[in-house]
Amino acid sequence: MDVDKRMSTTEAYDHPWLQKQWEKEEKDLKIPEDVPNSIMDFMNSVNFKKTTLTFLASRIPEEQIENLRKAFIKIDTNGDGVLSKEELVKGVSAVPECNINPEDWDLVIQLMDTNNNGSIDYTEFIAGCMQSYIYLKENNLKEAFEYFDKDGNGTITVEELKESL
Repeated sequence: MDVDKRMSTTEAYDHPWLQKQWEKEEKDLKIPEDVPNSIMDFMNSVNFKKTTLTFLASRIPEEQIENLRKAFIKIDTNGDGVLSKEELVKGVSAVPECNINPEDWDLVIQLMDTNNNGSIDYTEFIAGCMQSYIYLKENNLKEAFEYFDKDGNGTITVEELKESL
């Protein structure tokens, strides 16, 4: 009840009880093998597609991206809710199918970090790793279209696109 006696988030995360539970759950977690390729696809996308993917990642139901949520948790080794470059490189490079060159990681971080805060947050990670079979579903595309069509008239003008991007 006394705020001054409460644990900090770091103390709570490092508590032996939570760490023991995490170790039990983590041993079965695997990062999906298509994550590195999805990151490369995201990296090579134009800004319009990145914006669309980021929008969808912020609204997509958790059950559609359960494996990516678990991958984010596994990669976020310090539990702070964001991925540092070191965490992302170590986590994704551990996937046997990873074909991202070491010299490309700075560019990967730069392109995935759409809010330019120096780390990859959950939504940015989901957007960067989302597989096409998720975002190409008709209802997801319709929702994205409606986001860009600000006046709801069924067309996206240059002004609406500029405003969205």
